[in-house]
Amino acid sequence: MKNDGSNIIPFPVKDKFSVEEYDLETTHHIFNIVSDELEELGYDIDNMHSDIAVLANLLYASFQREHKHSEHIFHFVLDECSVMIQAAKDYMNELQLKQDNELNDGEPSNDNNRL
Repeated sequence: MKNDGSNIIPFPVKDKFSVEEYDLETTHHIFNIVSDELEELGYDIDNMHSDIAVLANLLYASFQREHKHSEHIFHFVLDECSVMIQAAKDYMNELQLKQDNELNDGEPSNDNNRL
């Protein structure tokens, strides 16, 4: 390294997340629609505001995947939730198959197909 630092190559720095401003109007719109629909269905949403806000923000993050700056801070959360949901579905399918195989032992009283 030279004393004046002229031979130092700067490390390229890239913003990790989108440079676009967060669109609170869209998130608030999603929140209001979900809240209104749940109230019309008879749900008491007084204690659900924080959950609905989380879902609205995650839904907004999913919209950002199509944006020119597609990275959003919640994309990893969406991806992990998708993996977890698929794992839960696979587990439930395995349980169902195991249950069907245990009950399908040739005994007519255990024949679930007649139900």
